[in-house]
Amino acid sequence: MILDSIKLVVLDMAGTTVNDTFSVHDAMIKAFQDHDLVIDRKIASNVLAVPKPIGIEGILVNNFEIKAAQLVENIHDSFKFHMNSYYKKSDLVAETKDTEKFFSFLKERNIKIVLDTGFSKETADLIIDRLQWHSVIDGLVCSDDPSIGRPKPDMIHKAMQISGVKDSKHVMKVGDTPNDMLQGKNANCRWTIGIISGAFTTIDLLNSGADFIVDYPFEIIKIKEI
Repeated sequence: MILDSIKLVVLDMAGTTVNDTFSVHDAMIKAFQDHDLVIDRKIASNVLAVPKPIGIEGILVNNFEIKAAQLVENIHDSFKFHMNSYYKKSDLVAETKDTEKFFSFLKERNIKIVLDTGFSKETADLIIDRLQWHSVIDGLVCSDDPSIGRPKPDMIHKAMQISGVKDSKHVMKVGDTPNDMLQGKNANCRWTIGIISGAFTTIDLLNSGADFIVDYPFEIIKIKEI
């Protein structure tokens, strides 16, 4: 199987390991509404898998011709409020199908597990607390520093430092967005795996560099190396 040469799997959170495909879109829509700006899910998808301030800035410039650092910060604060409220209170917060089973499979083979995310550490910690994953994963990398966000490879490099894996040819990247795929390729990962969460199409992921496409992470164990 393609996991035979892998020592580290870096997985995205929302839409990949956490089953909440459109909660991020909807929290961003509410955040813009708080500041009298209207966007839809298609526009909100521009914040997926990137540091949220960068995504917000892009939406403001490209859709409203607004360039205002304070407004970016204010919308981001609103987004964190709505997103954190969701992760604290919603009954919909759950793992994607068989994700914990996949984690156990990796652990049995001494393969390290690091989650990376475009969320702030505050939000990511809420998710991990809610799903009780602190003792399951080997590390967490967040894009609090926008300069290292996807599709740059820096977050994967940091995951490698955390896990002690020196060669990216022993690393697998798993995510559900084009930026996840580009990140994996930019980091020279051995395998970059796309997840069909509903946020993007199979073609979107393949065109961004996915080596394989699956419906959820546990299906990776069925893939044989070509």
